[in-house]
Amino acid sequence: MVSPTQVPAIETFRSVIPSWAQPFVADIKNVRPDGNCGFRSIVVGLGIHEKVWPDIRRAMQSELETNEGWWRAMFNKEDDRLYGWVHSSIPYYNTVKPAPPSRWFSLPGHGHVAAQTYACVLVNLVGNQTESYFPLRIGPDLVPDPQVIGISNWGGDHWIYINLVGDFPMPRPNPNWERSAVPAALEWKTRFGQRLKEYEDIRQGWRRESSNVDLDSL
Repeated sequence: MVSPTQVPAIETFRSVIPSWAQPFVADIKNVRPDGNCGFRSIVVGLGIHEKVWPDIRRAMQSELETNEGWWRAMFNKEDDRLYGWVHSSIPYYNTVKPAPPSRWFSLPGHGHVAAQTYACVLVNLVGNQTESYFPLRIGPDLVPDPQVIGISNWGGDHWIYINLVGDFPMPRPNPNWERSAVPAALEWKTRFGQRLKEYEDIRQGWRRESSNVDLDSL
């Protein structure tokens, strides 16, 4: 876990944000680095004070347990231990002691659960993990104005909130989403179709410029 003295100034965080996203970054929020920073970042993206981070853990835990059969089947397509790991990593409500590494926010598991729990779109801006997370069991027709929450990671273990504005190119969805989303939820790809295409066009442009470019680092 990054200590408060190790966390850089806000402007330094821009170095971890891909270049294509830079024009769309309105603000960066450095939440408290206490092992709950990923959950804090999502809470801020929802327009709530970061100190309410225990509530998002409770809501995600409730989602997993209420719809356990569906989530177990979804996660276990990838690894038959994955549901158990995601479920055990979410509950942590100690507001005094930092969360241990086993309870830190992690993708893709927590990204899927957060997007479904809050019917939001989560955009991860981290090098070769840059991708979007859409709800898995609810379509955009029921969420006319979804929250789009940007997050990024600094130093490998500290999450920050990125306030993205405008119709920014949207990274491709996580592969697990397309394999597991119900038919209505697949419409998220249509809802953001133009922005998803713009992102792919950017990637194609990089490919034409140089075959040696690390596309996901730009």
